Amino acid sequence: MEITMLGTACAAAGVNRDNTSLLIENDNDFIMVDVSGNPMGKLKKLHVNSHQIKDVILTHFHIDHIYGLPSLLWGMWIEQRKQPLTIHCSSINTEKLKKWLELIDVENWPILFEININDYDWEKENKIIDRKGLSVSTFPAAHGEPNTGLNMIYGKKRIVYSSDTEPNDRIKDFEHINFLIHEATTAIESSKAHTSLKEIIEQYPINNIDNIILVHLTDSEPYDEMLNTLPIDQKQKFQIAKDFMKVQI
Repeated sequence: MEITMLGTACAAAGVNRDNTSLLIENDNDFIMVDVSGNPMGKLKKLHVNSHQIKDVILTHFHIDHIYGLPSLLWGMWIEQRKQPLTIHCSSINTEKLKKWLELIDVENWPILFEININDYDWEKENKIIDRKGLSVSTFPAAHGEPNTGLNMIYGKKRIVYSSDTEPNDRIKDFEHINFLIHEATTAIESSKAHTSLKEIIEQYPINNIDNIILVHLTDSEPYDEMLNTLPIDQKQKFQIAKDFMKVQI
């Protein structure tokens, strides 16, 4: 299993970073988590055919996490995709998604593939994908509006993706996390509805986490300065993600 960081920036993007989104590959089975800019171009750079994307998981409906979806669907149509696509969306946002698809006139494209919407209750934990040894479940995030994190189990390994969130008690409660992909919109200062690197260090049980990958990053924030305050054994757990960085699970 491999996770590629398609983008690693906060909502305002960055000089060399696109907005945060992920691509999960498991035995040639591909899942996109949120859709930021130029999704088709990114897939081509990774030599991934858009036909291979089986699922798109939308964690929440802030623009920086969803604005690439019309471009992705348009590209799939142009490439004559025939396989069904499932979009996983919180039930509270299902009508917004349907209206958006109506607005871009998807029904009148000569589209060859079915778009299925799987809505889930963002306030509960829901298993939304379970195949080829990978299960993906949602859990509520603390973002001030409906938003979800992901709890992924692959073999004996647990991978947790925070999406946008304040420090989340659910993440603290996991007994052990092999890979935590977590937002760090700021390095030191607190930011409403988000988490700083300092808060990750102070509020999460770092000893129970093997690897911490920082995403949703802001240009010019002193992340290295903050990490340099840590003992070497803790500092080695952290990676400041870059676009197209790959994580082997």
